[in-house]
Amino acid sequence: MNLLRYMLGLLLLPITLISMWNVVQPNETLIVVCFGKLAQVIPTPGCYPIVNWGCTFLKLSTKQTTIDTGKSTISDLNGNPVIVSAVVNYHIENAVKAVFNVENVHNYVHVNAGTVLKSVVSKYPYECKDHNQPSLKTCSDEVRAELARELRARTKMAGVEVASFDLSDLYYAPEIASAMLVRQQAQAMLDARQLIVDGAVGIVGSALHGLSQNGVTVTEGEACRIASNLLCVLCSEGHTQNVIPMQG
Repeated sequence: MNLLRYMLGLLLLPITLISMWNVVQPNETLIVVCFGKLAQVIPTPGCYPIVNWGCTFLKLSTKQTTIDTGKSTISDLNGNPVIVSAVVNYHIENAVKAVFNVENVHNYVHVNAGTVLKSVVSKYPYECKDHNQPSLKTCSDEVRAELARELRARTKMAGVEVASFDLSDLYYAPEIASAMLVRQQAQAMLDARQLIVDGAVGIVGSALHGLSQNGVTVTEGEACRIASNLLCVLCSEGHTQNVIPMQG
């Protein structure tokens, strides 16, 4: 086949001399296919003379590429619909695999990125009461690492190296957003109340201990009244009014 190429090149020498020059730009790879077979791969920038009879020239950019998956509605681990989108940064590491193993390498990455996003997001709750448990809201680094790892596994055969896979949008879907806001407000109020009560109990304990240390003896009933009054004052939202019992 190569002999045939060169014979055609000699017979049509003027045309060959004009059309045989191929320029490879920086961050670009030239793949030469002659009569259906891979003949040459040129990843280095420059101008190359190649007899083009019977050859197909495929140029592929190896620059860093960024894609946006677009917004998708995905159910989290608890079944709550959340709106999620992500940005993927990648580049083609093996041009031969990118050309011959998949139909369209960029579309291949985009479709698989959407699939991986749905798979990973569904493994985590949007948020979790237990802060030690992973969630989409609190464990962004862990989620990001898993997204990139799974996409790399899927795109390795296409000669693609995934640099990063980051969530760009993450919030509850509109149909449940208002209900979740009410729940968050209620949870925040409960947490605040618990903090106030814990602090008040500590203050009461310190007060009774201080009285004892200073030689003030109080009966069990008096200690209960002191504790009750202090807790009432400390835990009350508004102004409290003292009531003094009158004994005749």
